Amino acid sequence: MPIHPTAIVDPNAKLGDGVEVGPFVTIGPNAEIGAGSVISAYAMVNWTLIGKNSKVGAKSIIGGDPQIYEWQKCPSWVKIGDGVTINELTAIHRSMYEGKSTTIGDGCYIMTQVHVGHDCQLGKEVTLTTFSGLSGHVEIDDYAVIGGATGIHQFVRIGSMSMVGGMSKVIKDVLPFFTVTGNPCMPHGLNTLALKKRGVSIQERKEIKEAYKIIVREGLTSKAALEKLTAKGLTSPAASKIISFMKSSRRGLAV
Repeated sequence: MPIHPTAIVDPNAKLGDGVEVGPFVTIGPNAEIGAGSVISAYAMVNWTLIGKNSKVGAKSIIGGDPQIYEWQKCPSWVKIGDGVTINELTAIHRSMYEGKSTTIGDGCYIMTQVHVGHDCQLGKEVTLTTFSGLSGHVEIDDYAVIGGATGIHQFVRIGSMSMVGGMSKVIKDVLPFFTVTGNPCMPHGLNTLALKKRGVSIQERKEIKEAYKIIVREGLTSKAALEKLTAKGLTSPAASKIISFMKSSRRGLAV
């Protein structure tokens, strides 16, 4: 097990086969790191469960305390899936709730100097670009892309296969498949590249485009747009996902 002699690894930490630990790394007693994962120089890891073949970049801090005034210390976690890349100088904070977790799904790619606040939930293969910041309780669904220097308000939801342009201010929920940007962010089309890459059928893409026109271009309130979408009888899985997302939105929609 290649552990650099300058690293500090608590004897209660659990490291899988082939884990690499770089120079001056600190791994606390409440860390479990899956086989084949790499912890780079000066990184700090505690209160964290990491899957197989993942990477933590240099000087990153994973599992730090949630940034909350008067937080009462309790056992909580960061859970990181398999094949996740976390680049240098990134901070991911553990949950504020006892026994709960901040979650990073399989295959996520997190670039340099990103902040993921407590209790965020990321699906699989989410991309967070350099300098983006997630406040607490943000939810990002599968395959979404967050542009550089973007700030996301607490409790905001980002739908699957959506894209948020760089330097955006996100204070409302972003619908699945939409591309949004701005301050505050607004729709600027659909993430057609992701739709094709992920194998969304032509028929589904047609229904997504129809839903986009109703939601964005007809000047309707979100409630009226939802009623019209429901009346249209759009039944594809993709259209159903949009309708379900709209029904469950608590912060309102970025439209």
